[in-house]
Amino acid sequence: MLKRVERYIGILFAFVLAIMLLIPAKVEAYSDVDCFDFGDTVISINAGESKKVWFRSDYNYTYFVGDHSSAGTYIDCTYKAGSEYFTVHIGPDETVKNVFFHFYVNDARLESGDVHDCIEVYVQNIVPQYQSIPVGIAGGKTGTLMKQGNVAMLYNDQGIAMASFSISSGNGNMGTFGITSVVNNGSNYFAIVAPSTIYYPKISESDKAVMIANGYAGICVNGIYKNW
Repeated sequence: MLKRVERYIGILFAFVLAIMLLIPAKVEAYSDVDCFDFGDTVISINAGESKKVWFRSDYNYTYFVGDHSSAGTYIDCTYKAGSEYFTVHIGPDETVKNVFFHFYVNDARLESGDVHDCIEVYVQNIVPQYQSIPVGIAGGKTGTLMKQGNVAMLYNDQGIAMASFSISSGNGNMGTFGITSVVNNGSNYFAIVAPSTIYYPKISESDKAVMIANGYAGICVNGIYKNW
């Protein structure tokens, strides 16, 4: 009987010891995963504006942007372990209301690439964009400015294409943009929103003459007037 009790006590002791050995291992594994710290995880930013966010990472890292519409939506950061203030940029032409920035460890010191965290940005004051808008043309008639891919086409009142333009940041790179309205700065301009104000209009000489004949001097990119 005594030997049986001693055996049960031995089994119980071994079980408790096993549990105690497992507890530190579990805590250590958790500490490896908990390596990102954000000053804010949910923030609001107006379209076309930026905000600094405090951030700390135990490891080198990378990030990618979830669902978004603007090339001007991104983060300026170091990608390195330590503390920093990174800058979250929301493009002027952003149309997605909730943008997620996903952070992952990218460091040889940590084998797992699955360590993940994110921040969410509520995009405020999104500029309405349209596939097409009615516009005045010569002779007091009403035509249409219609976006087709990365090109905007001006049609007359009979639906016949008259002229077109695109935008570029140089080196032949065509930019994305959204049509918003017609604005006046002494002359009429097509107002558009783009990832940045660095973009300028790309248009042929013949199409430029048509645009000017119909009363349009250029485009207004994020509030900046630019002639053809």
